[in-house]
Amino acid sequence: MRSFAPGEVVVRREVLHGEVWSEMPTRVVVDEPGLLAVFVEPGTRLTYPAHHHPHPWDTPGRGFWRGHGKLMLHRPGDAYSVDLFWRGDDRVFANYYLNLQAPYRRVEDGFETLDHALDYTLAPDGTWEQRDLDEFEEQVAAGKYSAAEAEAIRAQGVTIEKMLASGEIWWDTTWADWQPPADWHLLADSLLPADRR
Repeated sequence: MRSFAPGEVVVRREVLHGEVWSEMPTRVVVDEPGLLAVFVEPGTRLTYPAHHHPHPWDTPGRGFWRGHGKLMLHRPGDAYSVDLFWRGDDRVFANYYLNLQAPYRRVEDGFETLDHALDYTLAPDGTWEQRDLDEFEEQVAAGKYSAAEAEAIRAQGVTIEKMLASGEIWWDTTWADWQPPADWHLLADSLLPADRR
């Protein structure tokens, strides 16, 4: 599968039980053998095709990405991404957000994954916490994951906890200073298929 060019718009697509669960255009920052970094621009439209397992974000207030956007770092084979968030008028770095998800798989127009609900936040001072355990267990009970898949997700969580407790993170902390080019303005939204805008 081809590599993506910096600045290219690609779709992050979640696939659940063989069907599209959500779609979100992203802008490629870096695509190299050990790292795929993409940016979700402020105002980017999120879409949720009809699915037998409703997406938890499919509400009137969650149709657009708010704030300063987010930068998402992916390593091939990892069952999580490292997302970076900023806050305030001065765009101060807020935290890392380790989003458990299926290892990404490239497709022609972007990449596919599946959010696993369980997450971790890591503050600039090194403190961390687990997030959304209740939501994850509710989704397990609702049949989003098989028993084996749920156990693998829990095991991934334990691995992440060990990494965070040790302080030995793999990503470059200078990403916290990254800023999107000034000419990136909502171009991504126009590239979703018309029936899913």
